[in-house]
Amino acid sequence: MFIRNKFFIVVFVLFIQLNAFGQYTPVTVTGFNEDVIAEGGPSSLSTTSNYVDAATSNKVMYSNAFRTFAGISGGGLPDNGVITNGGMTFQLAAYTNNNALFVFRNQTGSLDLAAPTSFAKLRILCFATEANVSPATALLNISLTFTDGTTVPYINNYALADWFNGTSNVVITGYGRCSRVASAPWGAEGFPSNPNMYYVEITLACADIQKQLQRITFSNVTTAGSNAPFPNEVILAVSGVPYSQSVLPTIVPCDCSGPNGSISLNITGSSSPYTYSWNTTPIQTSSTATNLAPGNYSCTITDASGCTTIYNGTVPLNNNAVMNAMANPAAVCPNASVQLTANVTTGSLSTYTWTPGNLSGQVVSISPAITTTYTVNASNSLGCTATSQVTVTVNAIPAEPVVNNVTICSGTTATLQIQSPQTGFTYNWYDALSGGILLTTGITYTTPVLTSSATYYVDAVNASNCSSVTRTPVNVTVTNLPSAPAANNVTICSGTNATLSVINPQTGYTYNWYNVMTGGTILASGNTYTVNNVSSNATYYVNAVTPGGCISSTRTPVTINLLVALAQPDVMLTNTTFTSLSFAWTSVPGAIGYEVTIDGGATFQMPSSGSTGTSHTISGLTGNQTIVFQVRALGQQACENSALSVAVSGTTLSTKEIFVPNVFTPNGDGKNDILYVYGNYIASIKFLIFNQWGELIFQSDNINTGWNGMYKGRMQPMGVYVYALKVVLQDGTVINKKGSINLIK
Repeated sequence: MFIRNKFFIVVFVLFIQLNAFGQYTPVTVTGFNEDVIAEGGPSSLSTTSNYVDAATSNKVMYSNAFRTFAGISGGGLPDNGVITNGGMTFQLAAYTNNNALFVFRNQTGSLDLAAPTSFAKLRILCFATEANVSPATALLNISLTFTDGTTVPYINNYALADWFNGTSNVVITGYGRCSRVASAPWGAEGFPSNPNMYYVEITLACADIQKQLQRITFSNVTTAGSNAPFPNEVILAVSGVPYSQSVLPTIVPCDCSGPNGSISLNITGSSSPYTYSWNTTPIQTSSTATNLAPGNYSCTITDASGCTTIYNGTVPLNNNAVMNAMANPAAVCPNASVQLTANVTTGSLSTYTWTPGNLSGQVVSISPAITTTYTVNASNSLGCTATSQVTVTVNAIPAEPVVNNVTICSGTTATLQIQSPQTGFTYNWYDALSGGILLTTGITYTTPVLTSSATYYVDAVNASNCSSVTRTPVNVTVTNLPSAPAANNVTICSGTNATLSVINPQTGYTYNWYNVMTGGTILASGNTYTVNNVSSNATYYVNAVTPGGCISSTRTPVTINLLVALAQPDVMLTNTTFTSLSFAWTSVPGAIGYEVTIDGGATFQMPSSGSTGTSHTISGLTGNQTIVFQVRALGQQACENSALSVAVSGTTLSTKEIFVPNVFTPNGDGKNDILYVYGNYIASIKFLIFNQWGELIFQSDNINTGWNGMYKGRMQPMGVYVYALKVVLQDGTVINKKGSINLIK
């Protein structure tokens, strides 16, 4: 059996970026003790200092230039030593000098930074050699030493993958290896799928991110196995994300329209994204705290590593309140009622005091007997203040005005108008016969939207600002609006037409269709409305209009919903023989059946288990034949059909292959009910099955006798079981296999 040598290479990558941890760039380090990359002629022996694995293997890596020199058909590391994968960039040391630090079993080595720097994150590029010699596993410890003299362990007993066939944290693969010899043949191998290099990531603790990193120490702490000095661990380069943070606040004072002050923090650094927690009520969590009253505030800033800092700031007050006192009317007859209003044009004030009279409120009523000047002082809870004055002139009485009554629809307004208005007169509109609220001044008054009948009142004021003795009542009669119409929602396929209909339309009514709930333009009028070539879900709206012109207060939403494609089936290979492959898939909710394909969807056929079945067997295959299988779920309409499932491939057994399925379903449906050992070159077998507690629950020495899921007359529960298998082939070869089996019902 060929045993691949494993070689572990660590590349430590740091990348400086202010707003994310997503990029890594190289950092210069020293301390390498071996040259293990052949960069050109005359040979791989003369251009390297040592082999990276056992002497019996005698392998080194090689560059693209050496590959060209030696005529090797594949593999090769970049000539400039730059290795990039996604957000990672690694810079290998020069191929003409030492470019690797060997760390054998029970040994320790270090790399020193040419320029000590603070870091938030580090990464290690690595692979190991001779780590797969059972039971050896390459274990690595990494510690960081800072310029303040502290040394902190960060990685302990990290299991490094072999440079052949590793799958986790792969950075580069298939660059090949060759023999360390003086002349051809060079023994190049591995490419295009091997060897591999991997990375190990280190996130620095909050206590260390502001320290200056000076040295990285690597210790080979492997204990298992007896192949000392292997496994070998080798360090090649260093990269990372330097740590930095600065806080630049922008403070906006709170003015009298507040609370509207704010503090905005502009944070730059290497540990974004940042989260924020302000000491406001409620707590604010963005970089900007808003709606702040004058006062002191603090913010707890947490970076992507969970490290926190505290910012303290003060929001000042901008007393910009502007207020104008107004009298309505400004000239009155003796003892007539006047409404004084404090009109705040800038800011927001809450407490108002009027003198003389010691009245309070933004709007007050007075009845002066003589011309009087009134002063209003106002303030708010923020500390803002303002003062203003207004003079009321008392003069002396016109006849009551004439106004016609009006009838309107509910939910509309009415315009009331003075008949034969007098030049120089002012007309005041009220909501009460006496006192009440002054609604407007003018020869017309437009009411608010009304839903019930109402009465308004108007008086006349002459040039001397004297009012008529009584107010004229004006009646507004409101008629009811029609109810919003009823309409059915529709569900269709994309690209078809949808017809929307009013349910039980009323004779004489007009029905208007819109694409917005309020406002907008009428799309059509009538009992129905057709939308052509619908490509997305949509909502339209319809209202009702009576013969008298009254419109329903709301529009009825009518929804067009597009049918949605079903979910993809989840397919798995359930059984393999020399002439057939069996597949099964999960039932898809809403599916009315399934179709299968082995040509990527060019053609489809019904599953062998029936149109609604969830399994399919392909028979009549030859040995070692591969089939790529996919399934789609069928809906009530073609637009509901699911996308093809993820392709699952299966290969029939070859002549001497031994196959044990990893799943079977002993549920009595006649499909995959018994677990067998498959092979057509078997002389004898010994097949053992154990439960989760290590108890032997089945054994067989006959290939035709399989396990039906029973033990001591009882069906065993669903779960994972372990098997051990010894097979003697017809040529005398002995094969031992172990594995797991999923029992599913």
